[in-house]
Amino acid sequence: MARVYVLYTGGTIGCVTNPEGALAPVPGAEFERLALSVPGLSGHGVQGYDGLNWTMGWFDRTLDSSNMKPADWVAIARRLLSVYDEYDGFVVLHGTDSMAYSASALSFLLPGLSKPVVFSGSQVPLSFTLSDAPANLVGAIVVAGTLPVPEVCVYFDTKLLRGNRSSKVDANRFAGFDSPNFPPLATVGSVVARNEPYWLPMPDKGVSLAEPDNRSRRLAVLDAQVAALEAFSVVMLWLYPGIRASTVSAMLTGTSPAVKGAVLLAFGEGNGPTDPDFLDALSAAVKAGVVLMDNTQVQRGAVLPGAYATGLGAVGAVGAYDMTPEASYAKLVCLLAGGLDAAAVKAAMPVPQAGELTVIEG
Repeated sequence: MARVYVLYTGGTIGCVTNPEGALAPVPGAEFERLALSVPGLSGHGVQGYDGLNWTMGWFDRTLDSSNMKPADWVAIARRLLSVYDEYDGFVVLHGTDSMAYSASALSFLLPGLSKPVVFSGSQVPLSFTLSDAPANLVGAIVVAGTLPVPEVCVYFDTKLLRGNRSSKVDANRFAGFDSPNFPPLATVGSVVARNEPYWLPMPDKGVSLAEPDNRSRRLAVLDAQVAALEAFSVVMLWLYPGIRASTVSAMLTGTSPAVKGAVLLAFGEGNGPTDPDFLDALSAAVKAGVVLMDNTQVQRGAVLPGAYATGLGAVGAVGAYDMTPEASYAKLVCLLAGGLDAAAVKAAMPVPQAGELTVIEG
């Protein structure tokens, strides 16, 4: 028998129209009643999948994903760890706007996963007639209960994507998510097509969260990380023609709490302006202890360190290779919350931890 824990956090999937005509997420108990009315999910089972059962949990407050903070990532991770031994897979129902950030963060907060953690949601509320929510909800539960994928994933519109490789690519269409630089882990249709060569391997016993001691140690790490989050900030800076050095300085230095990391959304393969004042502003931030990540604004392809004379590596920015901006941001936050200094974070960022990047030589 497979048991799946479904954690409802809020988001569009759980919204109804309030008296003012705006969408607002319903409390957990009310959403569970809505979920039980979905064809195929009555009685906390799944039609056509004998022995597959699901249980729903929720937090006291629901969240629009636009209001998600890093502390909420830790809360999700802690909840999953607290029930880890009781279930075979996990579904996190989440708003779509910041789902890729949360899924990326969970991949770094929960190293040693031996079971699937599947994020899902919808573009249209479950309470609406023409909604993608029923298919996404049923599909996510089935995937979490039947596929032994030992990693954090996003399930949306029949595709199972690696969480830290996914991005929201459409605000309206049901195919709202994609993994531009990595193949789907599985595709659901009349049959479930597994892409197992691209799955992460099962963790060794020494780090596996299947071991109670490892879960206890991980909970202690999460406690320390959530306590550290208030002491620093990480920002994302989109580069554009004519960006001023004063703008960069204002964002990266002299803030409270202090900026300790910045994801630069650069041009093409990681290019930025060569204006001396602009580069001086970045250099000053690096000297002040800010870790700079050189990401691209482009969805597909990779940052190739040193490919152009206008590369940002000369001022100390770390090339992100093919990491998504969401994964870069989440990884920076998690490493900095772990108490690492700037040099250690800079060294760790271009090293794969959870399948989030491909190191490209050259």
